Amino acid sequence: MNSNNQELLGNPGNLGGQPSYAEVERLTKELFEEAQRLHPNGGIVITIVAPGAQNIAHLDSQTIIYQGGQDGMHHGLSSSDRQKSEPKSKNVYERIRDCIELLMQEKYTEQVGNRTVVELLFNQQSHWQAVYRVLADKEYCEDSDFDGFDVLVRKSMPGKVNKPYSKASVKQISQTDFCRPFREWKFDEETSKTRKPFDRMVAVAQRFLEILEENGL
Repeated sequence: MNSNNQELLGNPGNLGGQPSYAEVERLTKELFEEAQRLHPNGGIVITIVAPGAQNIAHLDSQTIIYQGGQDGMHHGLSSSDRQKSEPKSKNVYERIRDCIELLMQEKYTEQVGNRTVVELLFNQQSHWQAVYRVLADKEYCEDSDFDGFDVLVRKSMPGKVNKPYSKASVKQISQTDFCRPFREWKFDEETSKTRKPFDRMVAVAQRFLEILEENGL
């Protein structure tokens, strides 16, 4: 600390004993303002450690940080407080689980005669094939590696799903038009029995792909 900073803070012995937190904070603000005047374009970090500290790492919870530069002053948290306040980042399985949960909540609107029917989009066990197809296309599992997908989906499985997952059911995709990459799906009257199940599977895959991308996957 240079002489200018010492004059600004004063002699701690003249504070009348142990300074209060408010007094330390006031003096720190004054020191920050002086440092910012001397270095207006630089980032400034001022750390105050409680009396008697042997190592700053031991007193993270008692650390006051003022940070600034061209954007002005920011009163930050101590490193331990920042760790407490920052949410733990999720791994890929947790993020995929979140996306599957969102998929389970999606609604599907269909015209049946004169009626408009709204129901859950994911409503068949076979719709897990769409989940597999999209995750394989995005290389979260290998194409046709149903054992690898089984491990992935079980680690990512939400607590509640609309229809139970079955590896055997997903493996049946190899016998359908859905075995090709999603972008190559095309309705074929010779191989697909009816249009509605095809359109529904497309809708499930499309929405799951969108949810993944909306969540950075």
